[in-house]
Amino acid sequence: MDQAIKILIVDDEENCLRSLRDVLELENISCTTTSSGLKGLELFAHDEFDIVITDVRMPGVSGIDLLRQVKRLRPETFVIMLTGYGSINDAVASIKMGAYQYILKPVIMDDLFALIKDITGQINRTAGSSPLMDLKEPLPVGKTILGRSIRLQNVAKLISKIASTDLPVLILGESGTGKELAATAIHHTSERAAKPFVAINCAAFPDTLLESELFGYEKGAFTDARTSKAGRIEEADGGTLFLDEIGDMKPAMQAKMLRVLEEQEFQRLGSNKSRRIDVRLISATNRDLSQAIAEKGFRTDLYYRLNAVTIAMPPLREIPEDIPLLANHFARDFAARFNRESISVEEEAIAAMQRYPWPGNVRELANAIRRAVALSEGPTIRIYDLPPHIIQEVAPSYEIEPAPSGVLLLEEVEKEHILKVLEMTDGNRSEAAQMLGIHRDTLLRKLKKYGVE
Repeated sequence: MDQAIKILIVDDEENCLRSLRDVLELENISCTTTSSGLKGLELFAHDEFDIVITDVRMPGVSGIDLLRQVKRLRPETFVIMLTGYGSINDAVASIKMGAYQYILKPVIMDDLFALIKDITGQINRTAGSSPLMDLKEPLPVGKTILGRSIRLQNVAKLISKIASTDLPVLILGESGTGKELAATAIHHTSERAAKPFVAINCAAFPDTLLESELFGYEKGAFTDARTSKAGRIEEADGGTLFLDEIGDMKPAMQAKMLRVLEEQEFQRLGSNKSRRIDVRLISATNRDLSQAIAEKGFRTDLYYRLNAVTIAMPPLREIPEDIPLLANHFARDFAARFNRESISVEEEAIAAMQRYPWPGNVRELANAIRRAVALSEGPTIRIYDLPPHIIQEVAPSYEIEPAPSGVLLLEEVEKEHILKVLEMTDGNRSEAAQMLGIHRDTLLRKLKKYGVE
């Protein structure tokens, strides 16, 4: 096989598990085994597996449960279901849920090897096809563009095409959409990857301070210039200079940056000496530069120098299909930072996040997940671990229809009973949920449904 693959096998029948492991290892195929569906989920959350082979029916976490979680965490994983004749209907249904194929027990190893060979062929054909896989050096931790939506894949393809050139790039997008991530990916996929990547936010500095930050200064150039200092442009020599929020740069500074682009040289403040530099410029903005040009706030000549290539980063609300991947990635990342066991996001919470408009985009999503990881109890983030404004934004409105005279609707009976139990527990929701025989989260959902504060 062209590429070493990793397989996770989950089956509560020890004999079957042992037989599969022994035969696969004889063929030098790496595999990890467990007889517990719950343990299988933990192993999958902590490691990268190409293939998961699981029995359909197991106590506790079933093969169907495992399939559902695997496809939610990493949809690209291939899942093979093992089934007896008594559960063949479940196995067939699993195909509709994303399983690659099912095999009847007792397992005929030739059939299993044929499936593994087919899967390995598919993996080999797609290996390296991701535009950002073949990097000069790895992307820095936390600087990876994540997403399987068509729009983000198109961004990745464009980055792969232009990275090896020295064309200036203009990245457009709302705040929090990952403009700096795209700039980082361009740099690390380019021939300049071993050289510096220097980023500066133009909106974070007053105009005079921005000039000294970019160009540097000589000793005595101004009152506080007690020593000479290199600027960001000089620091980026040989590498990439990323100017974030360039739309906020004042016209006077724009003129100086235009000269840097045209001449590939600059002068420190307080110096008459021109310094040659070799810098690729990537800029980004969340402003409409066409409107800024019309209002005389941005130079037309600089605009055309900046946007030899334009990349548009989509807002998160327009790519909700990427939210499960992003949310679980952030959950694993923050769990590791907080020294927590690996954690995933439950489906109800994912659904709520996919309905929320995310005005702060991916940055807001990361902050929401960080909070949820800190507050969560157990191995999953539940919907009520999310910030209240996200839940309130997506909470459906319920109206109880008026009942026929003399007849109480079921909703009214349930609401009255919940209120009585809450009164008995002095408002303690955990205790009330225990008395009602339901989970606390279920009680919270019912209270929201009935508009009870």
